[in-house]
Parts: sequence; structure tokens; C-alpha cells
Amino acid sequence: MKVDLSLNRIKAARLFQTAKEKATTLLKAEASAQNQAMGFAVGTFISLLPTPGFNFALALLLASWFRLHRATVMLSLAIWNVFVTAPLFALSYRLGNWLFPAPATVSVAEQWQAQVISFVQGFLVGNLIVAAVVTAVSYTIVFLIAWVIREKRSQAATSVL
Repeated sequence: MKVDLSLNRIKAARLFQTAKEKATTLLKAEASAQNQAMGFAVGTFISLLPTPGFNFALALLLASWFRLHRATVMLSLAIWNVFVTAPLFALSYRLGNWLFPAPATVSVAEQWQAQVISFVQGFLVGNLIVAAVVTAVSYTIVFLIAWVIREKRSQAATSVL
């Protein structure tokens, strides 16, 4: 049996259609719009934190703990992949460096320590700020999308009756 591993056989239109069907299925689930939006927000926040390799386990643990919609948590982890979060990490560093500039030191050993502490402190604070803002925006967007779809579905159901 011969297996074709080339990317030429992947059809973009079919891929987008499948993604649209999966997203529609997620939005039509029996979870509330708030539950779906909160699941997406938790997944977004975990994805934007510097937790490589640990984010899936942490996100699923939090989703189970808070009884959130696990599919939207996984969707958000898939959306916020390494290629998307890398520019946000750079923004986090810049924001943190602006908030906590490196102190002036005299000796080389103190300067090295001050630079490391300044980088870690600035990056982590900047990352928390960026993650909180992006999470709030993503929660609002997903909540509005889920709410609009549910309203259209309920209007269609009442117009049929």
C-alpha cells in the first residue's frame, strides 16, 4: 500500500469547510454562551502564559475544575499556537521593559544579575498584562458570537412554529 504524504492533495477549501463545520458544532453545543466564552478565555490565558508543553494539561485541569466547555478550551489552545504567541511574547517583553527599566549598576557581576532580574521581572509582568487584555477581548468576542448564533437559532425555531 502506497501512502502519499505530499501536501498537494490537501484542498484548502475542504479544510476551511471542515473547520467551519467543527466551529458550528461547537457553538451549537448544549453549553451556555458564557460557558463557551469562559472556556475559550481560560484556554487563551493559559496559551499566552510561558508554559510550553504544560499548557494542555493545565488547561484541561482548569476546564474540568471549573466545568467549562472543554472543546472551546482545546480550540483556543489550537488557535494560540507558537507562531501566533511569539509576537505577543515580544510585546510582553517590550511592555515589561518599559515598566521596569534595568537599574544602573557598577560591577559586572551586579550588572549581569540586574539584567537577568530585570528581564524576568519585566517579561512576566508584561506577559500577564498582555494575556489579561487578550483574554478579555477574546472572551467578549466569543460570547457575542455564541449569543448571536443562539439568538438566530431561537428566532428560526419560533418562526417555524
